[in-house]
Amino acid sequence: MEYWKWLKMVVVALIMLGEGWRNEGCLEEERLALFELKPFFPSIDSRIDGLMSDPIIEEKETSSDCCEWEYVECSSITGRVTHLFLNFTYTPPPSYDLVYPYYRRTGNNEYWYLNTSLFLPFEELQSLFLSEEFHCFEKLSSKLNKLEILDLSDNYFNDSILTSLSKLSSLKSLNLAGNNFIGSNPIDGLKRLSKLKNLEILDLSHHNYIANISSQLNDFSSLKSLRLQDCGLVGKFNSFINLKELYLGSNQIESLGFSSYDKEQLRLNKLEVLGISENLLNSSVFSSLSPLSNLKSLDLSYNNLKGPIHIEDLNAFSYLEELILWNNKVTEFVPSQGILNLFLT
Repeated sequence: MEYWKWLKMVVVALIMLGEGWRNEGCLEEERLALFELKPFFPSIDSRIDGLMSDPIIEEKETSSDCCEWEYVECSSITGRVTHLFLNFTYTPPPSYDLVYPYYRRTGNNEYWYLNTSLFLPFEELQSLFLSEEFHCFEKLSSKLNKLEILDLSDNYFNDSILTSLSKLSSLKSLNLAGNNFIGSNPIDGLKRLSKLKNLEILDLSHHNYIANISSQLNDFSSLKSLRLQDCGLVGKFNSFINLKELYLGSNQIESLGFSSYDKEQLRLNKLEVLGISENLLNSSVFSSLSPLSNLKSLDLSYNNLKGPIHIEDLNAFSYLEELILWNNKVTEFVPSQGILNLFLT
């Protein structure tokens, strides 16, 4: 009899654990912290109808349990906030900055000053999407030691933020595309950022200063995916980073300096996806890419490829599944074995 009582207690405990054992939903301190963010994100406690691409925000009262809010996700075990999707903002009327101190206008630019200490209560935060129109005046704290995904794209940060980000050792994915990185020492900032030994995905697109310091990216030894689109890269490009995905679109690259005779350059032999659309490459690009024998997807659209593509130029790419050649002037092409999807214009 005692055995069955003990078993019943264990089952009840497991059920409570599976449901997160939350009497009032999310933790009160985190719910209050979310309401402190509400001036920046008025719809943070709302629900959404329709598609995410064209959402209809309901203004009706929502659940007191913040784990049920549209832009918040919580752990089913602890009930703590784990994901915040705050990549939407509210543009106030012209007089709003007179009564609310966190909104600023400078010339034609409008942006928010966000106190990043507001995120400190979220001790189990794993993902933070915080893009568009922000200029944080405080650094992100290293106390966010479970943060793995951080999206700070399309804001007004300068390169001083790189120092604080370098202390977020748990980061696996970092998106800094489209920021205002015009600081005094971007090289030093990138060196500090390279200390993130768990970082696998990095997006530095839309930063022209990268063109002069791309060699610093060789220190990011853990990266698997790198985006340097629209970074002012010109002339010849080579990099020794051990990557699986590399995106270099919308630059002015004329040639790719990969050589099968250079052991250092063969560190890119794990590359599977290469996007180099909208550059200045010609048909000789295939011979320079021949060391990248593991390529599965190659995007050469909007380049200067002209005339026929000879079959022997593609023999090295035995794993190639997708070759994209939109908006070139290729006149003739015979697909090689292994190419499954071919897009030619």
